[in-house]
Amino acid sequence: MLILLHLSLMITATLCFAAGVGMAMFGRKKKFWLKWHKSFNTAGFCLLVIGVAMAFANVAASGGHHLATPHHWLGSSAFILTGLTVFFGFYSFKAANKTAARATHRWTGRLSGLSIVSALALGLFMIGIL
Repeated sequence: MLILLHLSLMITATLCFAAGVGMAMFGRKKKFWLKWHKSFNTAGFCLLVIGVAMAFANVAASGGHHLATPHHWLGSSAFILTGLTVFFGFYSFKAANKTAARATHRWTGRLSGLSIVSALALGLFMIGIL
């Protein structure tokens, strides 16, 4: 049951991130784009945190080993990179060097997006959907 909750949360988080990225890429001409970008990505990160907790609880309950497969490692990397992306996104408003903070936010976002999609594909492969 926990693994189905994990799957649902991670897919929903990925959709939230996609909406946030889409807002940043295509909605910049609207005055509300930044508010929506932050809202979608914050919601996505909250769902990601809960999804990671469900995965951790599932592995602990089943007696498995944490970080035992490439999906676990890639998912952990995606989680850390996403946390850094959120941090640099909010930090860029107060940073002395806004250009560097925004560039770091964009690059960690790209890397976390790639990691999220890769971890999702590996997870779906693990359960036999792909």
